[in-house]
Amino acid sequence: MLRLDLSFPRERRLKRAKEIVLVFKKGKREETRYFSFFWRKNFLDYDRFAVVVNKKFDKSVERNRVKRKMREIFRLERKDKGVDIVVYIKKPGKNANFQALRNEFKKCLDKIK
Repeated sequence: MLRLDLSFPRERRLKRAKEIVLVFKKGKREETRYFSFFWRKNFLDYDRFAVVVNKKFDKSVERNRVKRKMREIFRLERKDKGVDIVVYIKKPGKNANFQALRNEFKKCLDKIK
């Protein structure tokens, strides 16, 4: 039986500020209505992911909700092209439903070569 690995283990997360800043500065960028999508090759066999939300975004409950949505979308849609991905959430992203965020994320993933 074929088992799909849909977990989100630690090695798939970008945690260090230095790594995230590197993706912001040296990576490529795609703008959508709900977020800015940054990516950069990482020379690994798998993708790594981080979500950045500004502290001025409102209450922490709202910030954490949108971060959970984006992590779930990454977990379901990842392609393992060997890239680091950072998503910077914009204000309209706070009120976006899951499917709208997922569609925008898919479009950005398709643009990665």
